[in-house]
Amino acid sequence: MSSSTKGVVLISILLMVLLLSSVAILFGNKYFLSLKRAQYIEFQALSLNIFRNLESLSKDKIETELRFNSNKLSKNNPILKEPFVFNLNGAEVITKILDGSNCFNINSIVILNDGKFVENKNSTAALRKILFLEEIDNNIIEEVIDQVIDWIDKDTNPRAYGLEDYYYSGPLHNPREYTGMRLMVSIDELKSLPAVKKVNWEIFSKHFCAMPEANKISLNVNTLDLEDVFLLSSIFPNLPIKDAQYIIENIPLSGFDDINSFMKSFPNIDFNDPNGELKFLSNIFEINTEIIFNEFTSSSSSKIIYGNNNNGFIISRIYNGI
Repeated sequence: MSSSTKGVVLISILLMVLLLSSVAILFGNKYFLSLKRAQYIEFQALSLNIFRNLESLSKDKIETELRFNSNKLSKNNPILKEPFVFNLNGAEVITKILDGSNCFNINSIVILNDGKFVENKNSTAALRKILFLEEIDNNIIEEVIDQVIDWIDKDTNPRAYGLEDYYYSGPLHNPREYTGMRLMVSIDELKSLPAVKKVNWEIFSKHFCAMPEANKISLNVNTLDLEDVFLLSSIFPNLPIKDAQYIIENIPLSGFDDINSFMKSFPNIDFNDPNGELKFLSNIFEINTEIIFNEFTSSSSSKIIYGNNNNGFIISRIYNGI
């Protein structure tokens, strides 16, 4: 065989090897992606099962606690202090139960009167104080209040700084829609309001929530943290930030039993004319679960509200990572 023929054969063999290598890499990548996809689908199913099972387990634990301790919930209570931590089929699972009541329920800005939603003046006073403490301009505060009320109320008459259907269904608003004429189901609904867009969203995500009730603001004083100092200050018109911080720093781990023991502990502080109510028990809880399995991570957050019969029902679920 001539040297030129040998060269052609060698080049042909090298080209075949290169082609086969490319095919192998292509099939290898597809196999790897298929394998990863199958692992992720398995992780999704595992996560959903764990989320629902731990949600049910947490509800049972909360209901048992409420049944035997119906007067007080404090920071050292086992349901808040002792998370569920375990390993399931190689997955690390952590579930924590939190007091979900310490937030400004945006729906408390109204009250139901003769079938109509009207302004709750105590709640709007508290809202003004929170946003004032966050250094929001007074005109924007009034716009926020009136636009929230107009979004919830059932009439079509705009308040002084409010907006009704004519704005939200007009060409300047995208997407075009109508006001809710109902209580808000999520604080994310606030993002539709022009006034809210002028305020740092972190302020609303930090202080506010949307509960399915239009009652006065209430806080469980026993589980307040320093991040709740603006909330506590907003409840009392004459309570400065410094005093609110002092109160929170001096809440015993075992909590206060009632309003009398609370007020006796702070005799020099003005608690007159409250805009809301201090409680020492909670009926709203948040269940947070995190799952770590190999390189996959998922989390869930569920809110549960309990009625007078201590039967809980889920008002929201959020899943991440699946």
